[in-house]
Amino acid sequence: MGREVLKIVVMKHDCSAAVRRIGSAFEELIRILSMQIVLAPAAYTLPRGWALRIANVLALLLVILPMSGMHVYGQMRRVYGKSRLDSLHLTWGWLARPFRDFVVLKRLLYRRENPFNWRIIEKNADGINSLRESGASYIVATGHFLREAVLSISSPNVTYGHNVELSLTPPKRIRCLYDLRMHIQFGTLLKAISSGWGRDSEFVFVGSNPLPFRTLYNRLRKPGNVVFIDVDAPWRKSLAGSYKRPFAGHKSREFATGAAQLARMARCPIISCVYSLESDGAIVLEWGSPIRIACNDADSDVDVMNELIDPLELAIGERPTQYVLRIGDGRRWNSRSRRWEELTDLLVWRPS
Repeated sequence: MGREVLKIVVMKHDCSAAVRRIGSAFEELIRILSMQIVLAPAAYTLPRGWALRIANVLALLLVILPMSGMHVYGQMRRVYGKSRLDSLHLTWGWLARPFRDFVVLKRLLYRRENPFNWRIIEKNADGINSLRESGASYIVATGHFLREAVLSISSPNVTYGHNVELSLTPPKRIRCLYDLRMHIQFGTLLKAISSGWGRDSEFVFVGSNPLPFRTLYNRLRKPGNVVFIDVDAPWRKSLAGSYKRPFAGHKSREFATGAAQLARMARCPIISCVYSLESDGAIVLEWGSPIRIACNDADSDVDVMNELIDPLELAIGERPTQYVLRIGDGRRWNSRSRRWEELTDLLVWRPS
């Protein structure tokens, strides 16, 4: 009897896993076909506004699917405490973000859009202005926000020096639909960064040879280079140089301390930048204050990383549909106090 029950449990588990794999593959297929068959031609032939509306409509397909739509909806409802309709709207906006970004990137590559016509607003720019005027190399600590704003920081009116981007490598071997989707989506981003402004950008890929740390260190030891690092990237626990902290909706996330270590070893300043897109289409770059770390002060690496990550976390709370990574659902956002809170008792708190 016990063995039969165990067999039934195993069979149910295997069936559930198979359903999840099929559902995930189906959603990846929708994303790939939407980008290649619909959005790429729309970006080339249609006005920007129409192409973005089509991206929104295609995202509705993901909203109604259980693997993506229902999961993201539950996350948004729990984390932001909105009504059902408002939570659905947040879900739609978050799922539509990659499609909308893809349209903008393709329009740039097709030369259907001139980025020099973008309205870019810089806030708290005193610190970054001093770095620009010095001509010294420095690090810009950024996050995974909407790609249109990410591209804006490469503008020659914003970054005066030579751009150096630390990046993942798009999948070279296509072993599954996810690899194909990332090859298309992430590859398009890298092409847009390298050619969108008509200036050369250098990419240093994680896992490259020689080690990316050494390459970045050599660039920073020479004047006129600006290194961009996404400090909100998840880090594997098995790798050295990391620490844990709560982040946005995640109770605990592993982060690399590499950006702080690099700034300390290269003896260069590091500054945070948070991107956002206003309702009127203006792109806002909000700068932090430059941080300079003594080369022998290794104990400060975690404090420096927290100072860089905190403004990114705040931006996720205020503009969740402009963030492209998973937000998590183990904490909630308090819009009144503008801070993230622990969900100590989910039975007490209910979305409004």
